[in-house]
Amino acid sequence: MTNVRHQDQLTAREKAVYMALPFGQENAIKVHALAKKVGIPVRRLYSILSHLSEQGYLVGSLRNQQGGVYRIVNSDEYFYTLNMLRNNAKSYERRVNGLEQHRERFE
Repeated sequence: MTNVRHQDQLTAREKAVYMALPFGQENAIKVHALAKKVGIPVRRLYSILSHLSEQGYLVGSLRNQQGGVYRIVNSDEYFYTLNMLRNNAKSYERRVNGLEQHRERFE
């Protein structure tokens, strides 16, 4: 992980969020609970979590009934998150392609 910024380079809020993330899927915390714990709005939390991931921090999320976010600690969690994000990207691409069919109506 050579692209990961050192924790000292995180903003205070980013660091608070990262430090509040539990380790492992089995300890995942719901986004609303994490937002309340660190005292920031949910929308801002989503933004910070995305930014941390973009910076190379191992932030995982569960999109099942249990749901929640956590620090990735093993290869199963890593590949689960990676595959979930790839599938989401494919889903968005299909939606974009569907909407693109109507582009000429709005140009």
